[in-house]
Amino acid sequence: MDTVLVVGGRTTGLMMAAELARRGVPTRCIDKSPGIDPHVRANLIHSRTLEIFQGLGLDEKATVGSVPEIGLAFYRDGARFGESPHAPVDSPFPFGMSQSQAHTEATLETHLNSLGVEVERNVSLTALSQDEDGVTVTLQRDGAGQETGRFQWVIACDGAHSSVRHFVGLDFPGEADGIPYILGDVLIDGDDDLEADKGHIFFHDSGELYVFTRLPGNRHFIVATLNKDAETGGAASLEELQAIVTERSGPTLRLHDPHWLGFFRISYRLVPHYREDRVFLAGDAAHVHSLLAGQGMNTGIQDTHNLAWKLALVAKQKASADLLDSYESERRIVANEVVETTRKITNMMESYANLSKEERDTFVANLFTPEAAKKDAARHLQELDLDYGASPLSLSLDDDFGGGPAPGTRAPDAEGLAVNNEATSLFKLPADDQFRLLLFCGVSNDAPAADIQRAADISKRFASWLKPYVVSTKQTSGPFADHDVIVDGQGKMHRNFAADRPCIYLLRPDGYVAYRSKDLASVATYFEHLGMFRA
Repeated sequence: MDTVLVVGGRTTGLMMAAELARRGVPTRCIDKSPGIDPHVRANLIHSRTLEIFQGLGLDEKATVGSVPEIGLAFYRDGARFGESPHAPVDSPFPFGMSQSQAHTEATLETHLNSLGVEVERNVSLTALSQDEDGVTVTLQRDGAGQETGRFQWVIACDGAHSSVRHFVGLDFPGEADGIPYILGDVLIDGDDDLEADKGHIFFHDSGELYVFTRLPGNRHFIVATLNKDAETGGAASLEELQAIVTERSGPTLRLHDPHWLGFFRISYRLVPHYREDRVFLAGDAAHVHSLLAGQGMNTGIQDTHNLAWKLALVAKQKASADLLDSYESERRIVANEVVETTRKITNMMESYANLSKEERDTFVANLFTPEAAKKDAARHLQELDLDYGASPLSLSLDDDFGGGPAPGTRAPDAEGLAVNNEATSLFKLPADDQFRLLLFCGVSNDAPAADIQRAADISKRFASWLKPYVVSTKQTSGPFADHDVIVDGQGKMHRNFAADRPCIYLLRPDGYVAYRSKDLASVATYFEHLGMFRA
């Protein structure tokens, strides 16, 4: 019996298959299409996703030719009336980057291939049933016969119309937005005043026009609202889109060379459960929402980043299957917030055409984020503020830190580090399916060597999936010679973790804090409390 079948070979499925394959979990990935979709359906890679890509060595490849989105510019009846710059976030990637989803998919597929897994194209899932021991599926290849397969788990990454979701009988409750949209991937002449590193939003009596941050090759991904009763049954035309652009932005912008044009309607839907026994849902198979704020592709990638390490530990029998329940408890709440937030933003934008002049003046004033809130707004947009504090995997027994990342929150990066005399950063340290135990010596480097050694000895009970690091502000040898030492010569990592005194932080494989304490010898407390990890 094979271990995992990933159904769907777009960004979510490619990331899922690659995250499992790099952890040594035998994985197959199928997709009913003949190849990567060349159409732009998402244009932003957020900072948190770029951090994940950096840990995989993919950040430079994924962002070739891209530009950062540093803010938004607003227009009213064709005239520019202001802009709202984004605040940079505390990340190696202070802004999200504009990139075609097709390029992101190609980057992930090349990465997956390097791990020995090929996407099986033109293959559809036609039947699925499961029992206590596994999942039985029927696969249909175009122009060939059927195949019956048996897997321990199946991951649905097959989009909003998921066949997997249908076969397991999960509802997809929600509703469609009443306003249709037209979109295009085009070149634009006369765009000299459209700064490449900003998104441009045009408000007009007839509706809204979005010209998103410029893509590589000077291409533009543009979207516009239509009249509620507009006919969208046929093919969209460049002439139709041009007429809307001219009406709402003025005569300067001339569209040509469309890669594709289309109509769509926004839906807001969320599955009641992310897991049905041995079947899991991720990405658009579990949640769909407005494209405004660019959350969809990024949320799907982070679904897989959350699930893969847990599934790998269970598949390798290093943790009990109870660990898998935390996937839904952590990620469904994230998707629910994304659905509601994007609905609120979209409804607000769609309301403009129906407002009075006085209401429009108020609307325009509210578009600008107050300076004091910019940093929080940016962290939220870039998906850096996810909080799994309520998760069963987060344990908080010692809150006497006065700062630093709390259990359930993302561990911040720190640059200027050295391990074995090689320059590195926290995000570049290998994780795979290992937890990382950070044994901080304190800014004065005054942790007793015996305490560090005792904590390291305790961690040996979990050596197959836990990696300890001594974190010191000085190059050190002697008592720590048998351990990997992170030299934090500038003290930035100590400051980021509020580690002024000796303490420990336990980081999950996905980079979120699981546990922290001033008691260096208490690492076993976490695993004993959960009881689902096997020494």
